[in-house]
Amino acid sequence: MPLYDFSCPACGGVFEDLGAPDGPDPACPGCGGQTRRIMSVGRGYRADADWIASVTRVVDKDNPAPHVRAFLADPSRAAYQAWMRGERLRPLEPGEGIRLGDAAHAACETARREALARFAARRLRPA
Repeated sequence: MPLYDFSCPACGGVFEDLGAPDGPDPACPGCGGQTRRIMSVGRGYRADADWIASVTRVVDKDNPAPHVRAFLADPSRAAYQAWMRGERLRPLEPGEGIRLGDAAHAACETARREALARFAARRLRPA
Protein backbone atom coordinates (compact mmCIF):
# COMPACT_ATOMS: atom_id res chain seq x y z
CA MET A 1 0.00 0.00 0.00
CA PRO A 2 1.28 3.49 -0.81
CA LEU A 3 2.23 6.10 1.76
CA TYR A 4 0.02 9.22 1.79
CA ASP A 5 0.09 12.55 3.63
CA PHE A 6 -3.01 13.56 5.59
CA SER A 7 -4.08 16.75 7.35
CA CYS A 8 -6.59 17.25 10.16
CA PRO A 9 -8.71 20.41 9.88
CA ALA A 10 -9.76 20.12 13.54
CA CYS A 11 -6.30 20.23 15.17
CA GLY A 12 -4.15 21.28 12.20
CA GLY A 13 -1.99 18.15 12.42
CA VAL A 14 -0.23 16.70 9.40
CA PHE A 15 0.90 13.08 9.29
CA GLU A 16 1.62 10.26 6.88
CA ASP A 17 0.02 6.84 6.83
CA LEU A 18 -0.34 3.80 4.59
CA GLY A 19 -3.63 3.63 2.78
CA ALA A 20 -5.44 2.17 -0.18
CA PRO A 21 -5.81 4.56 -3.13
CA ASP A 22 -9.60 4.32 -2.96
CA GLY A 23 -10.00 3.54 0.76
CA PRO A 24 -11.26 5.76 3.55
CA ASP A 25 -8.93 8.30 5.16
CA PRO A 26 -7.64 7.31 8.63
CA ALA A 27 -8.58 9.13 11.81
CA CYS A 28 -6.19 11.77 13.13
CA PRO A 29 -3.73 10.23 15.62
CA GLY A 30 -3.69 13.50 17.61
CA CYS A 31 -7.37 14.22 18.12
CA GLY A 32 -9.21 11.35 16.41
CA GLY A 33 -10.92 13.75 13.98
CA GLN A 34 -11.75 13.33 10.30
CA THR A 35 -8.73 13.82 8.01
CA ARG A 36 -8.19 14.74 4.38
CA ARG A 37 -5.59 13.38 2.02
CA ILE A 38 -3.04 15.97 0.90
CA MET A 39 -1.85 15.88 -2.68
CA SER A 40 1.93 15.66 -2.49
CA VAL A 41 4.79 14.47 -4.61
CA GLY A 42 6.59 12.57 -1.88
CA ARG A 43 10.05 12.88 -0.47
CA GLY A 44 11.95 11.32 -3.37
CA TYR A 45 10.58 13.61 -6.08
CA ARG A 46 13.00 15.38 -8.39
CA ALA A 47 11.94 17.55 -11.29
CA ASP A 48 15.01 16.34 -13.16
CA ALA A 49 16.19 12.85 -13.98
CA ASP A 50 17.35 10.45 -11.25
CA TRP A 51 20.70 9.94 -12.96
CA ILE A 52 21.76 13.54 -12.29
CA ALA A 53 22.45 12.61 -8.65
CA SER A 54 24.93 9.95 -9.84
CA VAL A 55 26.70 12.55 -12.02
CA THR A 56 27.13 14.96 -9.10
CA ARG A 57 28.92 12.19 -7.16
CA VAL A 58 31.72 12.00 -9.75
CA VAL A 59 32.15 15.74 -10.39
CA ASP A 60 35.39 17.17 -8.97
CA LYS A 61 34.05 19.11 -5.97
CA ASP A 62 37.30 21.11 -5.59
CA ASN A 63 37.33 22.40 -9.16
CA PRO A 64 36.92 26.22 -9.11
CA ALA A 65 35.68 26.41 -12.72
CA PRO A 66 32.40 28.34 -13.04
CA HIS A 67 30.61 25.57 -14.94
CA VAL A 68 31.48 23.07 -12.18
CA ARG A 69 30.42 25.43 -9.38
CA ALA A 70 27.13 26.19 -11.22
CA PHE A 71 26.35 22.48 -11.70
CA LEU A 72 27.06 21.62 -8.07
CA ALA A 73 24.93 24.55 -6.87
CA ASP A 74 22.00 23.63 -9.14
CA PRO A 75 22.14 20.05 -10.48
CA SER A 76 19.57 20.44 -13.24
CA ARG A 77 19.54 19.30 -16.87
CA ALA A 78 20.55 22.74 -18.13
CA ALA A 79 23.45 22.97 -15.66
CA TYR A 80 24.47 19.40 -16.59
CA GLN A 81 24.62 20.33 -20.27
CA ALA A 82 26.71 23.42 -19.45
CA TRP A 83 29.02 21.24 -17.33
CA MET A 84 29.41 18.77 -20.22
CA ARG A 85 30.33 21.63 -22.60
CA GLY A 86 32.75 23.08 -20.04
CA GLU A 87 34.46 19.71 -19.62
CA ARG A 88 34.53 19.27 -23.42
CA LEU A 89 32.40 16.13 -23.18
CA ARG A 90 29.44 15.08 -25.25
CA PRO A 91 26.82 12.39 -24.80
CA LEU A 92 27.10 9.27 -26.90
CA GLU A 93 25.12 9.36 -30.12
CA PRO A 94 22.70 6.52 -30.90
CA GLY A 95 24.71 3.53 -32.10
CA GLU A 96 27.92 4.68 -30.42
CA GLY A 97 29.50 2.70 -27.68
CA ILE A 98 32.72 1.12 -26.60
CA ARG A 99 34.39 -0.39 -29.62
CA LEU A 100 36.71 -3.30 -29.05
CA GLY A 101 39.70 -4.04 -31.20
CA ASP A 102 39.87 -7.30 -33.15
CA ALA A 103 41.91 -9.11 -30.45
CA ALA A 104 39.61 -7.98 -27.63
CA HIS A 105 36.54 -8.92 -29.67
CA ALA A 106 37.97 -12.39 -30.37
CA ALA A 107 38.76 -12.90 -26.65
CA CYS A 108 35.20 -11.90 -25.69
CA GLU A 109 33.76 -14.25 -28.30
CA THR A 110 35.94 -17.12 -27.03
CA ALA A 111 34.85 -16.47 -23.43
CA ARG A 112 31.19 -16.31 -24.50
CA ARG A 113 31.40 -19.64 -26.33
CA GLU A 114 33.17 -21.29 -23.38
CA ALA A 115 30.54 -20.01 -20.93
CA LEU A 116 27.72 -21.30 -23.14
CA ALA A 117 29.43 -24.70 -23.48
CA ARG A 118 29.85 -25.01 -19.69
CA PHE A 119 26.21 -24.01 -19.16
CA ALA A 120 25.02 -26.62 -21.67
CA ALA A 121 27.20 -29.29 -20.05
CA ARG A 122 25.71 -28.57 -16.60
CA ARG A 123 22.17 -28.69 -17.94
CA LEU A 124 22.71 -31.96 -19.80
CA ARG A 125 24.55 -33.70 -16.93
CA PRO A 126 22.34 -36.44 -15.45
CA ALA A 127 21.20 -35.81 -11.87
